[in-house]
Amino acid sequence: MIANTRSSRKPVWCLVALLGISGCFGGGESLPELAEVTGTINLNGSPLPGASVVFLPKEGGSAFALTDANGKFELMYNQDTAGAVLGSYTVKVSKEKNPEEPGMDLVPKKYNEMTTLTAEVKSGAENDFQFDLSSK
Repeated sequence: MIANTRSSRKPVWCLVALLGISGCFGGGESLPELAEVTGTINLNGSPLPGASVVFLPKEGGSAFALTDANGKFELMYNQDTAGAVLGSYTVKVSKEKNPEEPGMDLVPKKYNEMTTLTAEVKSGAENDFQFDLSSK
């Protein structure tokens, strides 16, 4: 039973570890120009709570978030700083189908491992993205 509890938290701990690691590289250096980034993830027309959202840039640092009960998210550049670097991103979304069976993603591969999702984070823009995903 302990193993199941630990494995069910794997996606959350992976996200926390990534945020912690990204914060370690700051080392007192000034931050790049960041923009606030928010959004909503829907799957088959309904909000997707507890999903991991990762914005992967062509250059610069990644940004991460977990969706809330309404499928809403706010990206974090590191553990202490909200936002994302300006530029083009590939977006990955994932969520375990059943926390008791890790590795079974509720979100199709076309939105995570083989993502087709993209976003452009711009200075002075609203940067509020809605991703309407389909399990089909």
